[in-house]
Amino acid sequence: MFALAFRDRVHGLADGGDFRPDRTSPGAAERTTEGGRTWRSAERSPDAYRSGSARLPHSRTAALAVGPTGTDLTTDGDRTWRTVDTGSYDTVECSADLGCWAAGAQGRVARLER
Repeated sequence: MFALAFRDRVHGLADGGDFRPDRTSPGAAERTTEGGRTWRSAERSPDAYRSGSARLPHSRTAALAVGPTGTDLTTDGDRTWRTVDTGSYDTVECSADLGCWAAGAQGRVARLER
């Protein structure tokens, strides 16, 4: 795992996978509802390595995961993920104004808005 994002002290997600570009990463997303005591694999994980995660503000169920091959979104409490962008990003952070910022190699920056 390479990234953690918690909604509160007990609900969290972890994303990662094999960072080598020629490898897929099934099972690279997990979730906890017990503050990290136990973790469950997502029913459908991102297909590839993800290096950053962020919770969407004011949502109990939505989060983003970013990596070199794209951005994935979950809207069901980290159970399933779907690709929403194929741009390369290394990190993501969301702010209270509902905007999320992602950054990647060679100065790449993007803002995802509601």
